[in-house]
Amino acid sequence: MTASNYRSTVKSLLMAWWVNNVARAFTNSDQENTCRLDLQLQSAAINTLAECNICGLMQQLRPSTQGHIRHCSRCGSSMGHGIDTRQVSIALLITGLILFFLANCFSLMSIEVAGRGQSLVLASSGTVLIDQIMWPLAAFVLLITVGAPVGRMLALGYVLLGAGMGKTLSHLRTAMRLADTLRPWAMLDVFLVGALVSLAKLQQLATVSIGNGFWALGFLILVVASLEASIDSRAIWNRLMPPGTSGTHQSGNAMSGCHGCGMVQSEAHDCTRCGARFHRRKPNSLEKSLAYMISALALYVPANLFPVLTVISFGKGSPATILEGVVELMDGSDWPLALIIFIASVAVPLLKLVGLGVLITTTHLNMTAHLMARTRLFQLIEMVSRWSTVDIFVAGLLTALVSLGKIATIEPGLGVFAFGGVVVLTMMATESFDSRIMWDKVQLQNG
Repeated sequence: MTASNYRSTVKSLLMAWWVNNVARAFTNSDQENTCRLDLQLQSAAINTLAECNICGLMQQLRPSTQGHIRHCSRCGSSMGHGIDTRQVSIALLITGLILFFLANCFSLMSIEVAGRGQSLVLASSGTVLIDQIMWPLAAFVLLITVGAPVGRMLALGYVLLGAGMGKTLSHLRTAMRLADTLRPWAMLDVFLVGALVSLAKLQQLATVSIGNGFWALGFLILVVASLEASIDSRAIWNRLMPPGTSGTHQSGNAMSGCHGCGMVQSEAHDCTRCGARFHRRKPNSLEKSLAYMISALALYVPANLFPVLTVISFGKGSPATILEGVVELMDGSDWPLALIIFIASVAVPLLKLVGLGVLITTTHLNMTAHLMARTRLFQLIEMVSRWSTVDIFVAGLLTALVSLGKIATIEPGLGVFAFGGVVVLTMMATESFDSRIMWDKVQLQNG
């Protein structure tokens, strides 16, 4: 081989080596970009993957849009707006706490009979029942009028302020779980209806006047309603710990949504985000709901047979059951309030028991007919369940307000105690029932 041929061969080899390395570099770069893009797409898919709490469908949520609520593509249930409304929510929380303070500083309502007067504040309806040796009922009234509303607002405020500081500490997640747990038990709006019914009942017995605390309570309910509309629990949880950041999405493992925080993850012993015990479905859902329903049904009869209130005026007393109270309101031309009491205290508890019985029976028998109608029935029961507490509030308010000795006194009866048990047990039966099981039966039959 001559020198010129040798140089030509070396040049050809060097050129081939250079072309090969450049091509490999471009290929590796393309592979890295493709891999990075795949990871980004996978992360985005995880962040928008959610399970419907009503029907259990796993689906990709659409991007959040201001003023629009996202709904499940199968059952149509709300899945939140997904918007971060932290600043608005904090302002509403501060306003709500101030109004709650004012509602307990100023008189809610007052009466005057034969020259003697009596007034009460928001918390009085619960504390007075302790003096009547009805501490379980007093604890329940204080929980839903004081403990749950204030506890939820304080817990939400703590979480929102902590999340704004970029903290993801475990106690923030504990506070958020507490706020979610207290939400169905905060019933200030139902308390206001009970206060209106009490005013109507007291007009025949005494001179009644409304205090500044009543107006503070009215504004408080409006603020709380605005707060609940602005808050998306799923968005807050995602801010505390975005899905896909905890290493819970393992390939090959079954995926399910946590009932506490909603994060979709591989099934495990505990949720890695909120720490709640992880179950694909509520354990023993039908059995627990049936037990609570039967217990509530056993208390429903004495709740309507025994008197809920005894009115004593100048030494003469007349006990009254729930139905007798409805008739009394109708005789006084207060038929709108009489209708509210009848629906909330007589019709709603009975319809809840019948509706729960239908849901439990049809689910246990693996029936697939009218599935959407049964889902709507469950949502209706869930929505109206809390309004049965109106009569409990009326009993507490009247007992607290009318305690003027021999002139006029109202005492709670055994009926209100039994009725309180009906309300609590039906709410627990509704909470224990997992509507996703109905849809699971359909999916199993369809293969």
